[in-house]
Amino acid sequence: MTADNSPLVSLAGYQRDAVTAIVESVATTAEYQTVYPEKRQEIARRIGAVLLEAPTGSGKTLILGRGLEALRGKMDGRCVWFWFAPFSGLITQTREALAQQCPGVRLRDITRDRSAAIAADGDVFLQTWALVATNRTEGRRVRTAGEDGASLDEMLADLRAEGFRIGVVIDEAHLNFGANAQAAANFYLNVLKPDFTLLATATPNDAKLEEFETLAGVTVENRIIISRQQAVDAGLNKFGLMLGLIRLEGQDAALIDTEQAALTVAWRKHVEIRERLTERQIEVTPLMLVQVEDQSLGSTDPIARVKAKLLEIGVVESMIAVHTSGEPDPDFHSLAFDPSKEVLIFKVAAATGFDAPRAWTLVSVRPTRGTQFGLQVVGRIMRVHKAVRPIHGDDRLLDRGYVFLTDPNIQAGLDAAAEELRAVRTSISSVADELQVLEFTSAPASALGAHRSSLPHAPTPPKDNIERQLRLESLISSGLIDEAVRAAPTDEQDRILIQAEYLRTLSSTPLFGEELPEQAARPPMLPTGAGRTYQLRRERGIPERLRRERLPAIEELDGRVVQAAARAVFAMDINPSDYLGRVLGRANVSLRDLFLEDQAEETVRVRMSDTRIAQAAQQSFEFNEAVSARAFKQALMAEFIRRCDERGIDTSDPVPLRRAIDLFALSRPSALPEALKQAVLPVVEDAGLIPPLQLDANATAVPSRLGAYDIFPPNMNRNERRFAELLDADTSGVVKWWLRLQENSDWAVTIMLPTGRRC
Repeated sequence: MTADNSPLVSLAGYQRDAVTAIVESVATTAEYQTVYPEKRQEIARRIGAVLLEAPTGSGKTLILGRGLEALRGKMDGRCVWFWFAPFSGLITQTREALAQQCPGVRLRDITRDRSAAIAADGDVFLQTWALVATNRTEGRRVRTAGEDGASLDEMLADLRAEGFRIGVVIDEAHLNFGANAQAAANFYLNVLKPDFTLLATATPNDAKLEEFETLAGVTVENRIIISRQQAVDAGLNKFGLMLGLIRLEGQDAALIDTEQAALTVAWRKHVEIRERLTERQIEVTPLMLVQVEDQSLGSTDPIARVKAKLLEIGVVESMIAVHTSGEPDPDFHSLAFDPSKEVLIFKVAAATGFDAPRAWTLVSVRPTRGTQFGLQVVGRIMRVHKAVRPIHGDDRLLDRGYVFLTDPNIQAGLDAAAEELRAVRTSISSVADELQVLEFTSAPASALGAHRSSLPHAPTPPKDNIERQLRLESLISSGLIDEAVRAAPTDEQDRILIQAEYLRTLSSTPLFGEELPEQAARPPMLPTGAGRTYQLRRERGIPERLRRERLPAIEELDGRVVQAAARAVFAMDINPSDYLGRVLGRANVSLRDLFLEDQAEETVRVRMSDTRIAQAAQQSFEFNEAVSARAFKQALMAEFIRRCDERGIDTSDPVPLRRAIDLFALSRPSALPEALKQAVLPVVEDAGLIPPLQLDANATAVPSRLGAYDIFPPNMNRNERRFAELLDADTSGVVKWWLRLQENSDWAVTIMLPTGRRC
């Protein structure tokens, strides 16, 4: 038993072999140094370095610790070891692991204990490179003699004088000497001058190894390689790894936040794992890891963003832990082991080697990719918790880790995500024949098309003040708007201008189409003294004035009209009430085993983003600038609340109502324009006096039997003339008279069409 009563772990076969290899390599180096003392440093650099390559979770710390334990008394001299890790959090977890599982190793603290006089064979000092190779106050204090004892440099000299050898352990060796690489290398070469160096990594990297050899001036010839399959067979690594990417299609692609979708799917998997552990009577609370990117200048805090999304999908706030540091410090270590926390949001890069044995699921929104990420992320979730080892291999759900990635476009594109999949598969397949991957593949989402109504497009706002004043002058002179508009603010002038021009457009559509090009190009006919005048034949029953329809006044469009349109919307068979409870969208999931090529399809329901729904729906309310989208929305909301109150539905929270209106507008793009058409009831009024027909002296006047002026107007186009001749030939008595209307005149009949246009 250890000091804290934790039972000592029995080494697996591959771990015993690794410990033996370490002991033999170090002992052999020591023998050569004894035989050739004058070449001690050369021997240390040539054969004194050993590289341990082992997957995360395979017990690297245990192997190294038991190796140091086994070396005690195995050499013809004593040895003190200096163990380095890149971050303080890793030092904390290493210290705890060694204290529990390596009782023969005496752990010492270099910040408080720098006495060579009490040194013993096998002593281990644990620290970061930053502590000894930095200009920080604490680092200077360690390297400087003072009231708390000798300096580190002096202690090393004293140890050598007492015949001690110096050994160095470099954990997470793929990170080399840390951020202060050159300073750490100088300290390693010129101060430590170790006789033995043990390097450990889960991420073998030849480039990094060559960099270390160059900086440290050593050659790493001895390698102990542990396959992942050995760790799986020993019950220390899970059997499989599932990778997930969501595919969104159709309208839901624009309404679902892919990051939230990934969090939703991951949380469901987490809950499933938690329930399975309970069912199996295993007292372990699983942990879901969420890795976020660093906050860029001026952007939203990614931790706050992800936490808000987790709360929205139903994760209880007290279950969420947050770690804001970029390094796995002691606080991170504590959070990872706190069973009251089920979600840990963090910024730490996956390659920093932190332990989280409760973790089964990981969501990564961090744009870091590549082989190192693939290898290290496996380690974060592939460890087998000691409480689960008795059923290792008996439960497919618990025997796998789950990694969910957000949309590849957010993660530096689809190519980077595919490269990550290849990296994870390649780096693992070479050491594990039974690894399986479950892939939620991603496909580009088609953009949600904007549906436009059949109403005429509203005029565009003026480009500058000159254009604004010219257009206002035209409207004022024609009597469509009042002179007082000139005193209004610019944005108000533009709003009134657009609405007035829109009304004029609706009232100016010709009944029988546009004139022929040659006729349209003619200048308007002006009355002259030499021309002829044809009077209206009133005796045929032709009225003095005709009747015409017009749209309501401009101010009514944003008032009575939109209110009537809102009522028309809710009178439809399908209306916003039918969307009140809809909060979930559909995500298609393609399942593919990367090794067996088995494929399957699955559909999951994920919460739609209220923000995305509102953004996508905005266009549906802006089908015409003559009608205020804001006023229309307010009218719809007021009508919705009124109807909900009648039915006893709680309306204290307006968010579900707004979402239902937006979803209705998106799903039925023609509904709002159609409701507006129904709401714009025409105003019928007398037109102006019908004037006489005036022709110039050269115009040819063809007599007409039933024409209002006894002639066919000479400026009629071909279709108009043929239709007029058809009317004129009627002998049944049905046609009493006919009159050709003049477009854009104040006396002509105008009719409001069902489409909302006028003719």
